[in-house]
Amino acid sequence: MTDPLILVNPATGTFELTDLRSAQLPVTDLSAHRGDGIFETVLVSVGAHGATVVSRERHFTRFRASASALDLPDPDQGLWDRVIDSLIAEVAAADPENVEFGIRYALPRGEQDANGALRGRGWAFPVPVDDHIRTAREQGVTAVSLDRGFDAYIGSKAPWLLIGAKTLSYAVNQAAGRYAAANDADEALFVSHDGIVLEGPTANLIIRRGDHLLTPNPEAGLLSGTTQRLIFDHAEELGLSAEYADLSLDDVKAADGAWYVSSMRTAVALRELDGNAISVDQTLTDRFQEIIRGR
Repeated sequence: MTDPLILVNPATGTFELTDLRSAQLPVTDLSAHRGDGIFETVLVSVGAHGATVVSRERHFTRFRASASALDLPDPDQGLWDRVIDSLIAEVAAADPENVEFGIRYALPRGEQDANGALRGRGWAFPVPVDDHIRTAREQGVTAVSLDRGFDAYIGSKAPWLLIGAKTLSYAVNQAAGRYAAANDADEALFVSHDGIVLEGPTANLIIRRGDHLLTPNPEAGLLSGTTQRLIFDHAEELGLSAEYADLSLDDVKAADGAWYVSSMRTAVALRELDGNAISVDQTLTDRFQEIIRGR
């Protein structure tokens, strides 16, 4: 099957393979018209020793945390592991030469039956590493800063904002990307209303200052990054320290290197912010990408 889709029934612990191109989602599903659900995207790297799901455990831990934040049923890790492994097998059988691809898996709240009870089906499907991703890896990106509209560290005061949960409600993220493109930038960089740098719409930010790697504190109002934490795991072997810090836009502009990091793009150099050039550390960019991709 060239376009596989796996539909998941969490209630029964079962799943079925079908075709991504065929109609599957009822418009009454709350994910369709409210974005009420959660998702993760993992990178699959295929090498001599088989396929590796990069940061599989961390992604699923965040998946469970997102489910908890939205009051969704606790996902069964064994079920979702079987789903991911089955999808990898399908992709490998259809294209044995495909050495790198993503898998997006999601759990929506579902649709209401006649009695008002909710019935939700999850899903998983492959995502290609396309030319846009490869170009960003090779050439880096530019960004424009955008006010996120709330002060830093508001999550503890307003848990209903779901800051830190990876939800299907991505309209703001998409709008930020369109605004950046309209202003001749590749990416947006969210900043809290009181001036603390947060994250990109679909990526975390890491900067280098001397021999220190710094990244915004997730508690400031951003998604805790699986890829960012993977890089921090390897900081010592790179001769660097790693820590969370409150960063300003000036900190980013003056950095000795800056990166957008995410599952699919791995690590891409941020070479310009608001028209200001940022130092590019190509050697460290290459090492980050090798670490993330397991090569």
